[in-house]
Amino acid sequence: MLEEKETTSVTIRRITLDDVWFEGLGPLEIKAIASDIEARMDKISKDKNIFDSFKLFLHTALYYAAKSYSKNSVASVKTKDETKQLDAAIEKLSHCLNSLPLK
Repeated sequence: MLEEKETTSVTIRRITLDDVWFEGLGPLEIKAIASDIEARMDKISKDKNIFDSFKLFLHTALYYAAKSYSKNSVASVKTKDETKQLDAAIEKLSHCLNSLPLK
């Protein structure tokens, strides 16, 4: 059975995108993301004095790409730290089990 995709329309900077859908996201979440993008574009436009739509789009794309990269890098470091802690715990447990007298 095919899953129905619930699409929505969003408007960002007077440009309407129809039939927008992303796996795992509903129309309300997509509209909230579009609203966040619009707000970010407004902030970048004001902060950097950018009026060229294409440059503004690229700055916004870079912002979200950098945000994603940072989040993934932090998650990767956290995973490595957790793996080290787990390895240390396994080593301690192994040592304790090996030191138990066997009957």
